[in-house]
Amino acid sequence: MLFLTFPAFFGFMIGDLGYGLVYMGIGYLMYQKFDSSALQSMGGITIFAGGFTVLFGILYGEIFGLHLITQFLWEGALGMSHPPIEKGLSPNQISWAQSWLVISLLVGVLHLNVGYALDFFETLEFHGAKDALLEAGSWMLMMNGLWVWAFSKSAAGTVPDFMFTVFDGTGAAPEASGEFAHAVFALGFNGFPAVVGLLGAAAFFVGLIMLAAGDLVEIVEFLQVLVNVLSYTRIAAVLLAKAGMAFTVNLLVFGAYQHEGEFHFLLGHGPEWVAAEYGGEATVIFGGLFHGGVALVLVGLLVLVLGHLLVLALGVTSAGLQAVRLEYVEFFGKFFEGGGTSYSPFGTDRRYTAEE
Repeated sequence: MLFLTFPAFFGFMIGDLGYGLVYMGIGYLMYQKFDSSALQSMGGITIFAGGFTVLFGILYGEIFGLHLITQFLWEGALGMSHPPIEKGLSPNQISWAQSWLVISLLVGVLHLNVGYALDFFETLEFHGAKDALLEAGSWMLMMNGLWVWAFSKSAAGTVPDFMFTVFDGTGAAPEASGEFAHAVFALGFNGFPAVVGLLGAAAFFVGLIMLAAGDLVEIVEFLQVLVNVLSYTRIAAVLLAKAGMAFTVNLLVFGAYQHEGEFHFLLGHGPEWVAAEYGGEATVIFGGLFHGGVALVLVGLLVLVLGHLLVLALGVTSAGLQAVRLEYVEFFGKFFEGGGTSYSPFGTDRRYTAEE
């Protein structure tokens, strides 16, 4: 499970063909050039994380933050109006950003359910059915009950409106403002019926009573079922942060303009072309170093290389660490207990002994 979910989290947050290929190349070199089993294992992880980054990069239509895959593959070769999924950075893509926030919550609920299920079966094996129900079962009941209520019409006005609109498409979502956001995944879902939400709330309180019956002290941590799931929104947050960093680098180098709520880089034209083509309908955000003379072109090349190297490095320290946190804090915390033989995930190097 860790083998699949960590690279998927990482790849989704970075989501760029160029960065993914670089990560895969670094991973391959680590795997091939070092004798240390620890570094070889790290290389293997990097290869898989890079592979998911490539996959999501193609789906996002991006390479080093530029929408060239969208232009030549999704729009050019396949005749689509946009790539299958988008990151939600442009003003007219706000529904995508909202969708990723909601999907991050749903991924969190699913991931934590797996963790609680592992705890349930482990407790069932070693301590019996009663302890399994009162410990793991109570947490599962509380978490699922709370989030069923949160996605029901009985929670309208309490939770953000876009939780009911991003999967709607019918315009029937219970929004207080009466204005319906665009549903990028038009599944017709605009919230569970109010009665289902009330049943979810009842399940939450039943789980809370079960938790108290099993171990009264654990009640002080009952909000875990809320905050642990909310923690998964870091997936959407890092996605937008990394996209924003790559956008900033390309903006400084190539320049960009905004037209009808969408950002476009000035790859083949200068700022003057925007005024001639669109007049006052488009706004030049920045002219770009590449359009400012020979000296600025050289500066632009330096910014391009160093900027994307910085994004690559921060991809490891942000997306990588956030994905690790979700695995080892939120997920492992549900079923793993320390003790016993120390776990060495990447092996050890023998220095004074040898296997005969």
